[in-house]
Amino acid sequence: MILAGTLVHGQSTDAGDTQGESLDTLEAIGTSGYKTGDVINEENTLRSATIDRETLTRYPAALGNLLAKETGIQSRQSGGFGSYSSVSIRAASAAQTGVYLDGVLLNSGGNPVIDLSTLEILNLGQVDIYRGGTPAQFGHGAIGGAVNLVTLQADSEPDSRVRFELGSFSQKGVQLSHQSNHDEWNFVFALSRRQSENDFRYLNNNGTPLNPQDDEYQRRENSQAQRTSALLRMGHQHRADSRTDITLQVSARELGVPEWRNVADNDSTYDTVSGQFQLSHIIDNIGGWNSRLTTYIHNDKNHFKDPRSQIGLGAQDTLNRIQTLGAKSFWEYPLDSGTVGLSLDYRRESVISDERLDDSADYDADRDNWLATAQYTWFDSTDSWILTPSVSWQQSLFSASRRVGTVQQDNQSNETELGAQLGIAYQASDSLSLSANAGSYYRSPSFGELYGSIGLISGNPTLFPEEGINADIGVDYVREKFQLSASVFASFRDELIVTSFDSRGVGRPLNSGEARVYGVEFGGLWQLTPQISLTGNLTLQKPESLDRTSGFYKKLLPGEAQLAWFTRLEYAQADWTAWYELDIQTDKFYDRANILPAADTTVQSVGMTWQQLPWQVSFAAQNLSDKNIEDFNGFPKPGRTLSVTATHNF
Repeated sequence: MILAGTLVHGQSTDAGDTQGESLDTLEAIGTSGYKTGDVINEENTLRSATIDRETLTRYPAALGNLLAKETGIQSRQSGGFGSYSSVSIRAASAAQTGVYLDGVLLNSGGNPVIDLSTLEILNLGQVDIYRGGTPAQFGHGAIGGAVNLVTLQADSEPDSRVRFELGSFSQKGVQLSHQSNHDEWNFVFALSRRQSENDFRYLNNNGTPLNPQDDEYQRRENSQAQRTSALLRMGHQHRADSRTDITLQVSARELGVPEWRNVADNDSTYDTVSGQFQLSHIIDNIGGWNSRLTTYIHNDKNHFKDPRSQIGLGAQDTLNRIQTLGAKSFWEYPLDSGTVGLSLDYRRESVISDERLDDSADYDADRDNWLATAQYTWFDSTDSWILTPSVSWQQSLFSASRRVGTVQQDNQSNETELGAQLGIAYQASDSLSLSANAGSYYRSPSFGELYGSIGLISGNPTLFPEEGINADIGVDYVREKFQLSASVFASFRDELIVTSFDSRGVGRPLNSGEARVYGVEFGGLWQLTPQISLTGNLTLQKPESLDRTSGFYKKLLPGEAQLAWFTRLEYAQADWTAWYELDIQTDKFYDRANILPAADTTVQSVGMTWQQLPWQVSFAAQNLSDKNIEDFNGFPKPGRTLSVTATHNF
């Protein structure tokens, strides 16, 4: 069996990298732009991986699909390009998987699940993944782990490029970007426009899976998507120990919403507009302390229209306005034997939901969060051992107002939670390292999970907060041409919130009581020859409910495959690179009762890239078998998809 996706002492070697990496890379990180508040993986015991810029731009894959090629991560998408997409880590739900932008949490009470299809992958310089825990620098933690989206940074040399894209189902796109440095200033600008009709063929069973007589192949209706994104980033190096960075990112998406009958006159839409503004200032050497101070405003607006009740929950015209604003600070104090780290956060999350066809469905809610985290990173005199104990304190004040019949109902709550995390790592030799981690995590129900009713998801105001305890043990073995990693992990969760879908495909958040997830992960890289490399990863897990009261005891949690296997074979010669990928998932269910099994999937893809500056041309053929996979029951994804991109550097 081929295994892959390597972790080395908390740091991953990217699957596209054909050379082994040394563990001793701290000096290289320091000279390549490390700043106070950044996570240094050599000082972090968490199981982690990094997707670099080259891999992000290799071909125009969706961000969720690209993340799912990493160990322990699974993605779910409701259709083709631009459709709803999310990821989960180690069978944690998408709401339990923290998504961060330059270290600032994007998940909120009004936006618990980050729809990755609203984010432009080409605006990113790299993506860092942490499984089963969250670095102290990020402040707010998540039960599953963290995905940190690092925006494009200006390199030492100016760079301008234009990228064109064409693909199946009328997919097309263009992106412009520029990076430059001017003395103590640096600038990044990116603008993109991408769209697709998503009119792929699929077998429509007309809602009668036991009656093949009415099955017929059809084109997917009302599945079109258009997305426009822009990124502006500016940085100013005031002096050696002081720097300011400003990031502004905006995205607008227009999306048709198909339904299970695939009727031609369906005109439901779901349009989104999002913006993130972040201002970060670094001041070092304040009485021995180094600091990063960040303020931010995240705004999201989504508008769902189903005026003829074609989707499933009645006629709707719902406008949600979501805002998160806050400030966070990270302080570190270097000592001879380690580093003290302190993180202090305040954030205010709010949502105003306006149902224009039914005032009784309106609600507004807000939550004030205070969080403090303290961590000490200890090294022994030989740098063989690392110990990272941390504690956190969180307080949330919640208030909501909604109409129940003719009565306006106000709800308030005050929650306080303590958490702890401990990591340990041992460098046994130049080739062998071991690590172990354990931590506790907490998540309050989101506003939408409590009161929202949009599309095929209906809220549940009786939800309780969920808690979790994670633990893992890992080992990494690294040689020049061969790398191998393995992890054993377990997670125990209480009042776990899951979205359960009925036979009509309608979902409702529910507390599923206690749950347990345990499994193993393997990863590796093998440089067979200077031209041929083999990478991949394997995850075997059992996410099961321990709820004895509702008849779901020992049933698998919905939406998570028990086996996920990815492998990539790559051949590079001169200006050409060719690759083959295999992605397998088995043993997954759509519902809590496990009576709606999802089909096992085997996806094969091939592609090649030719690069001779100033041009790079890539071709990819995804899902060669042309089978329509359904991550969500009744919502197929495209079959075989062809795409070509051409990039010109100036």
